[in-house]
Amino acid sequence: GMPCGIFVCISPWNFPLAIFSGQIAAALAAGNAVLAKPAEQTPVIAARAVALMRQAGLPRAALQLLPGDGPTVGGPLTSDPRIAGVCFTGSTEVAQIIHRTLARNAGPDAVLIAETGGLNAMIVDSTALTEQAVRDILISSFQSAGQRCSALRMLYVQEEARERLLEMLYGAMEALTIGDPWDTATDVSPVIDAAAQQEISAYTAGMESAGKLLKALPAPSQGTYVSPAVVQVDGIAEMEREIFGPILHVASFKARDIDAVVDAINARGYGLTFGLHTRIDDRVQQIVDRLRVGNAYVNRN
Repeated sequence: GMPCGIFVCISPWNFPLAIFSGQIAAALAAGNAVLAKPAEQTPVIAARAVALMRQAGLPRAALQLLPGDGPTVGGPLTSDPRIAGVCFTGSTEVAQIIHRTLARNAGPDAVLIAETGGLNAMIVDSTALTEQAVRDILISSFQSAGQRCSALRMLYVQEEARERLLEMLYGAMEALTIGDPWDTATDVSPVIDAAAQQEISAYTAGMESAGKLLKALPAPSQGTYVSPAVVQVDGIAEMEREIFGPILHVASFKARDIDAVVDAINARGYGLTFGLHTRIDDRVQQIVDRLRVGNAYVNRN
């Protein structure tokens, strides 16, 4: 494409080097100058990345680092009429704010490239290999403490397979090591900060008082740890927003209702990633054709 001018790149804390540098590299490669605002939680790694880019020969004027929070730095940057566009990865809510701000202040050609939250679902039918499904659920829901845009949030398991799958999942959860990410034996790290810890823990507590908590693991008391947990819901329609932590929602379905499950997932409009575990080829095609999500994975995490 043609260079547009000055691009504002706003990156998230959960991939503080990969997404930060990827956004910048794409904008620079297209011939734009970049104003980069890393997430307020992770400015140090961004500063190191910019220093390395400059060391590699990137002209100083092509890239400016502007660390800070959303209201102080992000807001004024995205509302400046001189910008050609914004590249953003983060919450759907903030993306909508940026969209409105650009519409009000920027030129008619201003661009918004946004990757936002997901309520990512997986369907496991009764033909799926339980061990394989459990392995993938465990990795996708609980590793990285659930702090990935593509993490599994909503598991639909066919009635006939529910008991054996959950029993094996609970056993596998018991084997998870929750602790310091510097230790290679650790499976589940702390969450990003105390605010995230409070929000996730409050959500789990609410589910517990509603009688919907199926399983929770003890978490260390020192540090911003949360308990990996499994909660019972009727379906994805019950999920008001993305809980960015190691919380898995589970619902069961009858085989004849599988199309209705796919329709419910589509209806939420949050289809970033999707997983399917089945050994029936026709079912793969049936579901993938009906589904509206960004990425679909079959028989893998």
